[in-house]
Amino acid sequence: MFHATLIIFRGYFLSIEFTLYPYLTSHGFLPYQNIIDQHFPTLMFGPFSLPVFLTSNPWPILGLFLTVLCLTDVLLYASLIRFEVKKPFVWLVLYIVSSSYFSGNVLWIETFVNLLLATWIFLSFSIRPGTRFVSGLILSQIFLLRPTIIPAVAILFFGLSYSVSLPLVLGLISGIGVPLIFLFHQDILQDFYRLAIVFNGSVYPHGAQLLPAKRQILTLFLFIAPVFCALIKRKKYIFLLSLTFIFILIFPRFGYEHLQPLYLCAVLFWALNQSRPDKVVYLFILIFLALNIVSSIRHPYGNYFLTPEVKSIAQTVKDLPGSTVYLLGASDLIYPLSGKIPPKYTYLPSLPWYFGQQEFVDRVIVSLSDKNTPVLVDYSSAVDGYNVLESSGLLFEYIKMNFIPGEKIGNYRIFFPNP
Repeated sequence: MFHATLIIFRGYFLSIEFTLYPYLTSHGFLPYQNIIDQHFPTLMFGPFSLPVFLTSNPWPILGLFLTVLCLTDVLLYASLIRFEVKKPFVWLVLYIVSSSYFSGNVLWIETFVNLLLATWIFLSFSIRPGTRFVSGLILSQIFLLRPTIIPAVAILFFGLSYSVSLPLVLGLISGIGVPLIFLFHQDILQDFYRLAIVFNGSVYPHGAQLLPAKRQILTLFLFIAPVFCALIKRKKYIFLLSLTFIFILIFPRFGYEHLQPLYLCAVLFWALNQSRPDKVVYLFILIFLALNIVSSIRHPYGNYFLTPEVKSIAQTVKDLPGSTVYLLGASDLIYPLSGKIPPKYTYLPSLPWYFGQQEFVDRVIVSLSDKNTPVLVDYSSAVDGYNVLESSGLLFEYIKMNFIPGEKIGNYRIFFPNP
């Protein structure tokens, strides 16, 4: 409960994709073919995606978020006890206050990776075939959710003295095979390859690059330094190497939230290689608790993405005629909140690395040519300091030439098709 209270107190970021994509797929949108997104077919869409009833309004998704966090805490605590760590509750509190400060209030892919990782570590104590099969299944989902974590987990696999077994391999194959069958069944394997493999490998690393600030690097270093020192002192080089490879998760877009597995593993490895919590551990708990409190006072986020402005705009969009609307720069929460969908089953996120691909822009322009879909434009929308409208290239120019400006609401303007 402490973890959940801390998150609510700080405010939380329920990433829009977890609400939007189940909503779109429930209306017949196919991933990669209709939803232009490069993530693998797991939680956002595909056979293991979240059910739409959990994402239909902010309260179920918040409940899911807090439940995942609390389950992760329970599994970490149980693992600390099984490892016979002294004062496991102290280490758990350190994990909670540090991970919360490092953007643990953001619901993102790594939130679920942490739960699966904590579950897999807990199951590592068992050698029963059924448990090993489940372990393999969990590993497959970790790899699909965040493929760049594979080297770190592979090294950790041997660090925990895990052995390769047939049930484990079968679980791994099954977990990867089900999404593959889904791609074949929906006839979207080629679309998946173009977005998740080609686009991810050649376009996204350059177009979406975001480097950390000096303050972020320093804060992260101060947190991880004593852990590295403890591992070097005990000559636990496998654990040290695993932690080092976790840093791959911040490429190409730096964000504390992407390093959630680092905080989990760092606390676990520190605890395993320390006879008991020392003064540094207690000092870190006090420091990160204070940082959480200060951050909450300075930045009272609440439900960050679901603002009163978004709710108001969504109601305006809901009252527009027809079942479709196109949002340029505006919050994509407006789609499910208004009950509307993008035209001609074409969803493109308002992000520069997608607008940089003329093929994607052309698809949206074609979808707007039906003369039935209004467009909502947010003039203030920016990504990495760059205005979204400017990065949209020919798309906004097409809207200005073929649509009639309508009502202006704050930074928003509605455009109607020119008959």
